[in-house]
Amino acid sequence: MQKDIYIVGAGTYGEVMFELAELLGYTVKGFYDEDESKLSNKTMGVEIIGKFSLLNDHEIKNKQFIVAIGNNTIRYNIMTRINQYGGKTPTLIHPKAVLSPSTEIGNGVYIHANANIWTKVKIGDFCIISPNVVIAHHSAIGKACLVSTLCGVGASINVEDKVFIGMGSTIVTGLSVIGENTIIGAGAVVLKNADKNCVYAGIPAKKLRSLTNDQEIESLENI
Repeated sequence: MQKDIYIVGAGTYGEVMFELAELLGYTVKGFYDEDESKLSNKTMGVEIIGKFSLLNDHEIKNKQFIVAIGNNTIRYNIMTRINQYGGKTPTLIHPKAVLSPSTEIGNGVYIHANANIWTKVKIGDFCIISPNVVIAHHSAIGKACLVSTLCGVGASINVEDKVFIGMGSTIVTGLSVIGENTIIGAGAVVLKNADKNCVYAGIPAKKLRSLTNDQEIESLENI
């Protein structure tokens, strides 16, 4: 198996993914970043070689990429483009993560140390599961979600696509769905179903407002 890989995103999360890739035996050949001030510099001792947006299909085909971007929509779009052009987005799972043998993991998923994924959990393509996350049995995490450090997701919950769950949040067993593109603020305790395209926060979590357009959704995904 080819172990050379490139990282899209030369920020702090790019450094995190560099360490995970190296731990799993990959060799990071270069970073891509859209910030021109970073180009030709190095991070983690590896050159930032250009903008990913300028690559053509031939430059992507048959190469492996990590997309180290927390914004769910941007990460989804970039990884979809890589796959459409014949590039690969391997799933990376830290050896200290605990996964049930009945777990189903999609393409381009990043699971970090001490995550605990229970029986028959499904995790969709392009998700990020941060350290010390617990996802209880029979829950499903949709495509391009980000579950932040120290979160707990209860049993038999459907978390739809592109949901951002902030650090230390709890999604309790008994509710059934977290709607797509929704943001759960840090430390929230969610006791009821959450509508799509909304921001929730607090204990218990309450809907703060609806998100009105894609640009607003993108800008708020990192709260």
